[in-house]
Formats: sequence, structure tokens, C-alpha cells
Amino acid sequence: MGRSSKKKKKHGGRKTQSKDHNSVPADDSEILAQELTALSAIFQEDCEVVSESPPLINIKLRPYYRDTGYEEHDISAVLSVRCLQGYPYKCPKLQIVPEKELLKDDVDNLLSLLYDQAFVGKPNI
Repeated sequence: MGRSSKKKKKHGGRKTQSKDHNSVPADDSEILAQELTALSAIFQEDCEVVSESPPLINIKLRPYYRDTGYEEHDISAVLSVRCLQGYPYKCPKLQIVPEKELLKDDVDNLLSLLYDQAFVGKPNI
């Protein structure tokens, strides 16, 4: 007989999808704490949290050889990662400090590769 007085909302037949970036964002300090935990788990004794505010992390870089693992070899460096304001949405400041037999050209190449990876998939601003 009659129509209901309640109006129904139209969605055009589409379902609204929930996206991760629309959900309640985690606090940046919480994201950073999770990343520090992950880095410490991955690099173990080769990872040192020098400062938490502002975050500064040093990671010892050395080659891994299938036969001998991480035994002392003739080359190593320290990757220094400083997370600036705006992290994790902005790339951290990276520095490589050579320890053994790493040439300046090698340092420059490594830094270039790291920055290339940091900006993969991010729009140019």
C-alpha cells in the first residue's frame, strides 16, 4: 500500500572499500618505534640506536659470504640513518662512513642506490 517514510541511501551499486590509509593512522612515533624494533631484530648486534630524539641509527655494513658468513673481511662501513621531521613520509638523511677499504666512489654509489630505493614508487614533490 504505502511507502516507508524512511529514505534509503543510494550507493550506486558500489561497495565502499575501507583503505588502510583512511583508517585511524598510527602515531608517527609508534611507527618509528616499530621500525627500530624491526631493524634491531634484522641487524642484531650490527644495529645501534644512537639517539631516539631525533632518531639516529647506525648499522654496520659488511659483505656476507655464503661459505664464511659475516667473518671479518677487508671491507666494512657504517650506515648512519637520521630520521628527520616528517618521517616516515619523508626520506631520512643517510650517510655512509667507511671503516675498512671502502673507496669514496663506492660510498657515493651505495648512497645513490639507497636514495633510489627510498624514492621508488613515491611521487616527485
